[in-house]
Amino acid sequence: MDEIQKRGGILIYDPEILVHRRPRPTLKAFSKMLLNYGRGRAEQFRLHPTFGSAPNFVPPLFCLYLLLCPWFGTLGLAPLAAYALAVLGQTAYSAVTKNAVHAMLAMPLLTLTHIAYGLGFWRGLFTRPRPKTPADSEVTLERA
Repeated sequence: MDEIQKRGGILIYDPEILVHRRPRPTLKAFSKMLLNYGRGRAEQFRLHPTFGSAPNFVPPLFCLYLLLCPWFGTLGLAPLAAYALAVLGQTAYSAVTKNAVHAMLAMPLLTLTHIAYGLGFWRGLFTRPRPKTPADSEVTLERA
């Protein structure tokens, strides 16, 4: 998107557009995807920092909190309890509005998503950005 804007293009939001991505076949592949998303977001932030990027720091700060949690004592567990309630709330909402079995199966993946993205973000903050390849810019548009 940055490259499109740099070349004078305009980004347009259209809520009717659907993006379909192939599901990752294994938990390892899913985790790797999340690590790469976090890394890429951090690299983008390093190249084009904005205040709008602030929410992207929540998962890496959550990872830092988890790392430091043993030193906080029982008082430091309050944010973790709030997080657990939020995950349970999201799971309950999905169970009622979607599919209860899928919601329960997805619950641990919510936490995995936050942790893997956060770790990838830390990696992206402290490693050299990857050079772009033509495959990185490839987009296929299909009409339904």
